[in-house]
Amino acid sequence: MIDVLITYFLVYAVIGYVIEVIYCSLGERKLVNRGFLHGPWLPIYGIGALLVIVGTTPVATKIAAVFVVTVILTSAVEYIGSWALETFFGVKLWDYSTYPLNIKGRVCAKNSTLFGLLGVALVFGIHPIVHRTVYAMGEAARSNIAHAVILLLAVDTTASVMRLVTFTALLARYQKRKGEVEVRLHTLAESVQNRLLAQRLGQEIEELHNELVDRARRLYAKFPSLTSSDEGRKSHLAGVRRAIKNRIKEKREHDSK
Repeated sequence: MIDVLITYFLVYAVIGYVIEVIYCSLGERKLVNRGFLHGPWLPIYGIGALLVIVGTTPVATKIAAVFVVTVILTSAVEYIGSWALETFFGVKLWDYSTYPLNIKGRVCAKNSTLFGLLGVALVFGIHPIVHRTVYAMGEAARSNIAHAVILLLAVDTTASVMRLVTFTALLARYQKRKGEVEVRLHTLAESVQNRLLAQRLGQEIEELHNELVDRARRLYAKFPSLTSSDEGRKSHLAGVRRAIKNRIKEKREHDSK
């Protein structure tokens, strides 16, 4: 049974990734590679799908009930996921603050409604096909897939978490050092020696900022609304976003020449 659930998880994590890529790419009018992890899967969809499959079992014959239960379950998963990322890493990978009927920017009525519709499609259309396909694989194949999924996700999750930890640590270091340098610059007297020191301090902050921009590019490509609830970090991240856009613009202008 565990092997079956893990195989379901993989299938729906991949399907979720494809849906997100198509949905976001259509909105941006360019290919957008979504997801916190490196691989072509979104675990939050795998978890959400399993919850929907299990949670809607008592009402699996009633479309309206499946829709409502799906909205509740998937919204809870999205809210908890956003809360956990913000609590442990200090950043918000998605932010629905500008959407109507949102809750702390973590969930919104539009996305919850879409998830509800996907839940109906899952229960009445997609899962019966997936169920038959998974059981047709045979026990040995399911066991091999389950072990491979556990290994790949463990490696991918570890690498992705370390990437985010490194980024948030660099963001915190930049924020702290920028504040220290700004205070120090205010206290420097106008002399040649102090002007040279001010120049070196400015270069140090610029180098830190450039490193932050380099590390942020992939995250912003996947999560364009990446921000933070901390006002200082939020401001720095907005500056990083502008720097990334400027780099892209400069590159396009250079390539067009």
